[in-house]
Amino acid sequence: MSVQFSVQSIEYLTEKLNNGRCLCDEPVVYLASKISRVIFNLLEDSCKFVRKCRRNEMVTDDFAFALKLNHIKPIYGYTTKNIDRSSSFRKIKKDNRILYHIDDNIVALNDSITSQVLVPFDFSIRAHWLAVNGQQPITNENPIVDTSIRSVSQKILNKSRKLLSMEQQIYYKELTEMCICLNEKKRKQALLILSSDNSLQQVVSRVIIFISEGVRVNLSPTSTFDRSIILNFLLHMCDALLQNENIFLESYLHYLLPAILSCLLERRISRDHWSLRDLAGKCCAQMIRKFSTAANRLQQRAVDIFYRILISSEEEYTWPSQYGAFIGLCEMSHKVIIQIIFPLIKQLGEKVRLISDRELSLKMTEVIVKFITIAYRSVQNDNESNEKKLYEDFGLYFAPLIQRQLILLL
Repeated sequence: MSVQFSVQSIEYLTEKLNNGRCLCDEPVVYLASKISRVIFNLLEDSCKFVRKCRRNEMVTDDFAFALKLNHIKPIYGYTTKNIDRSSSFRKIKKDNRILYHIDDNIVALNDSITSQVLVPFDFSIRAHWLAVNGQQPITNENPIVDTSIRSVSQKILNKSRKLLSMEQQIYYKELTEMCICLNEKKRKQALLILSSDNSLQQVVSRVIIFISEGVRVNLSPTSTFDRSIILNFLLHMCDALLQNENIFLESYLHYLLPAILSCLLERRISRDHWSLRDLAGKCCAQMIRKFSTAANRLQQRAVDIFYRILISSEEEYTWPSQYGAFIGLCEMSHKVIIQIIFPLIKQLGEKVRLISDRELSLKMTEVIVKFITIAYRSVQNDNESNEKKLYEDFGLYFAPLIQRQLILLL
């Protein structure tokens, strides 16, 4: 296949488009060869489309796609729909010149006048409610809701809630009752099952919801009895679940972590709430070490919460809440204590010194000295502590207490 435009045709076109002015011979020859090459490439690409479509003849869409392929704007107005595929090209030869054409159908003018013409409407925008109070209004713009589909989905949802067999429901009931009973032997046996049983995955979601709802109910202000006992039992259940390596808990962290943080940071739970906060801090640190990744940033988010509470004033967060934040940070790792807690010890010393409640002051001092001493000893190379450095790092209140504790650990 060869395509070659004559120089005379290019001269005629340039003269017509340039208001009668002709070009020199060299530009005309260059244009003739360039246009011939472009048309040849376009026809080659069109033939490729014909072969890919498994057709024997070329249509106008093939040439339009070839133009798009070569980043040329296609010629609009020429489509395959306007051509009668049954008809073929006809050849007319006159004066040694050949012309190919297609016979156009003759359309009667009366038929065009009497035929019904559909005039397209202009674009318009109309506002309507998608939902009102959770109910979709019946309008032409909203899709029709199939009530049968809604009933089927409701049946599927009801069926999914009853996936547990009768034996599993009895197992779940007995297990949860043993975990919160006052019989210590039964409770230890139930916690052992939670920490080691590999067949617990079927009921683990129910157990976690039981823990979450139990914490929510017992932390409500309407509760009148001593709530620390039940909350301790529930946190022991959390601790046992975190120790079990045979179950998958990552999908239920949004239930477990808020329950643990509520026990850790609650303003006032009961008179004996220190052990509860200690246990919640251990569970929180264990969960963060086990499930924190670079994607969920669980440790960083927990550190931000604890740090904000720890540096706040007593009017914003009570001392029991700040005690829980301190425990939550210290239980994570020695690195967290060194990088975050060490710079705050001077400020904490000034605040603890002003506490009027003796029991609270002793408890805060005891826990701060305990964790700071262990972390300081892990980074101290020599056995003898530098007294001047201790006073510079920890201030006048905590430095002598930490120094005395370091001497006892030698």
